[in-house]
Amino acid sequence: MQLDYTLSFTNNQWICFADTTEITADSLDELDNGIAKYLKSIYKKGEIEVNLYFDFDRFPTWHSQYMPHYFNRSLTFNLN
Repeated sequence: MQLDYTLSFTNNQWICFADTTEITADSLDELDNGIAKYLKSIYKKGEIEVNLYFDFDRFPTWHSQYMPHYFNRSLTFNLN
């Protein structure tokens, strides 16, 4: 299964969102853990690929030396 989410950074928080789902965290590692926890609560088993596409309108100014597409991420979660 493949899911697509938007990745954003607002008020010193990383945010993953789509439709009615929103997960926030202080770091990308914490966000990954939050996504895994959320997926386990919805899908009991299986392998899920999560694509995070960065919201370029909210690109943090402190990362301006990087290209925004560097923050697009692909994660795979094995829920078995």
